[in-house]
Amino acid sequence: MTNERNLLPLMIDLSGRHVAIIGGGSVGERKATLFSKYADTTVISVAFSKKLEEMNGAGKLKLIRADLGSMPDDKIAEIISNAFLVVPATNDASLNDRIVKIAQKSDILINKVDSVGDVVVPSVIARGDLTIGISTLGSSPALSKYTRKKIEQVITPQYADMIRLQNEMRTYLKQNVSEQEKRKEILWEILEDENVWNALLESYEKAYNTAHNIMSEYNK
Repeated sequence: MTNERNLLPLMIDLSGRHVAIIGGGSVGERKATLFSKYADTTVISVAFSKKLEEMNGAGKLKLIRADLGSMPDDKIAEIISNAFLVVPATNDASLNDRIVKIAQKSDILINKVDSVGDVVVPSVIARGDLTIGISTLGSSPALSKYTRKKIEQVITPQYADMIRLQNEMRTYLKQNVSEQEKRKEILWEILEDENVWNALLESYEKAYNTAHNIMSEYNK
């Protein structure tokens, strides 16, 4: 039996999904801080960090105080039964391994903190609706961080405004230009025009006007 993983990069909607994180220390806190932005998140542990307590008080996640290490497998399976994703993040490697095996029996996805599981969470660069994920599958966190810094030098915050601008121009063109190829040419002209990018550094309004002038030239 091969241990090779066939990991496909994808975006997934976690709205309404439940993520169960086992462990209330620094690693569990880091995972909870991330997943609670996207999913209903529960942290299960004997004790919790101060930040997790604060997040619970703010209604950002739920805490369950329990010692899974002393529980039989069937009880652990019951606790995580409604989870879409489980993150074993305790400081007990043998307990983490138990949780993985229990989750696997119920076809629950697993995000491991010290190796590659079913789900790998990449380093993310977000510029509005533009999202870039970077991962070395745990082989080199340093290279992942280095790559992110390099990309961030190129993919500046102006990309978020360009996405907005392209969407507005695209909507306008669909209403005013019937030929699809011509719409495509205009959008590319806007995208590659240095004057538009330079205008974005000053204001969105200036960039919008610059892009609109490009459209007007095409329609002459």
